[in-house]
Amino acid sequence: MPSYDLLCSDCGHKFSVFCSISSREQQRCPECNSSQIKTRYTAVNVGGSSKGSGLNGSGSGFSMPKTSGFG
Repeated sequence: MPSYDLLCSDCGHKFSVFCSISSREQQRCPECNSSQIKTRYTAVNVGGSSKGSGLNGSGSGFSMPKTSGFG
């Protein structure tokens, strides 16, 4: 099940929930019980925090295939 970062439009409370996509629309604010909820878009941290900690040692978390050229 995905995690959603939500924001209450009425009171401004920020919270996260684990729920299915279909039940995301039925969430209510835990502070004021409002149904006026919007999805917050936050940054995603892929890979590690230090250089060289990614899957390919570059820190980027992905690698490009090496080619030897044409012919």
